[in-house]
Amino acid sequence: MANQTAHSILKLFMPFYSLVFYRSYLALQSASVKIQRVMVSKPKLFLIISMLTIAVLLPSAILQYINHPFFVYRISLHIASIIISVFLIVVSILTYRRTGSIKILYTSIAFLSLLVVESIFLLQIIDSSSRIIIPMVYTELPHILLLVMLALFGLGVLKVEK
Repeated sequence: MANQTAHSILKLFMPFYSLVFYRSYLALQSASVKIQRVMVSKPKLFLIISMLTIAVLLPSAILQYINHPFFVYRISLHIASIIISVFLIVVSILTYRRTGSIKILYTSIAFLSLLVVESIFLLQIIDSSSRIIIPMVYTELPHILLLVMLALFGLGVLKVEK
């Protein structure tokens, strides 16, 4: 009896259910096409990454120091480096997915290393991060990561693919 009731209710709502899922499917396909267009256009991709990065860093890194010109310049330099490194990571990952070249994978990991280094440098400037006391993170880790980045770039350039 309960099975028949559930079946009749399902039969009643099936056209509505199908319509909702069909429209959702069409919307997802449309969004997928739009995302692919943005991924192909490097200027649009750079603009979107720039806007998202600034939106994320605006409350924590930018607004606190808006009245201090020295900090604004330093923070702007690191934010520009973060934007460029995120853009290069995305572009190199898209290129790796298209080509499958291990050289490109090494390059993407090198750009990721650059992103981590710039994030550490940005955290050094922000006051709220002064509560985190890990001496190696602020002194040696950025240098180690820069060395790793250079090694990965070298490996990507010197690697011979068969």
